[in-house]
Amino acid sequence: MALKTPAIAALCIAAHLCPSHAQQPQPHAAARKPSSIAAVASVEITRATAQSAAGETAPCTGTRPLAEHDVRRFLAHARPIDRRAYLHDHFLTGDCYTEARVRFKDGRMATLGIANDAGTALLTPVLRGKEQEHGRTLRCEECIGLLDLPDRELPK
Repeated sequence: MALKTPAIAALCIAAHLCPSHAQQPQPHAAARKPSSIAAVASVEITRATAQSAAGETAPCTGTRPLAEHDVRRFLAHARPIDRRAYLHDHFLTGDCYTEARVRFKDGRMATLGIANDAGTALLTPVLRGKEQEHGRTLRCEECIGLLDLPDRELPK
């Protein structure tokens, strides 16, 4: 019995000092590199000029219009993030929004609302012509300021 107690204590200490991979902190959801969202068949730009949530263009002065290649680039590099990270942890909402309707090669349709200055978007499914209530929140680190012109001054 005396031999078992030190052996158990040694195992407990080893387990505490050498955590397993399961206990390692996981990288941020946007930092992982899974495959792209889905293969895109077509893109229809529905709001090319960036506007604030209130529909004003003044805060978005200095941005160029959204183009199809911008939407494809965003979807190719974007990664899903959870709603909490979007709204609370990182407050990744932006001030300048553009929008496109996307048809994927598998037949699904969705609306993509991109926040240019935050590099985030909401991908909302469209079923039977009606936009659904909940969508997927996406983050594209390299797409922050995607539409900014070189001399754009950010609003204060």
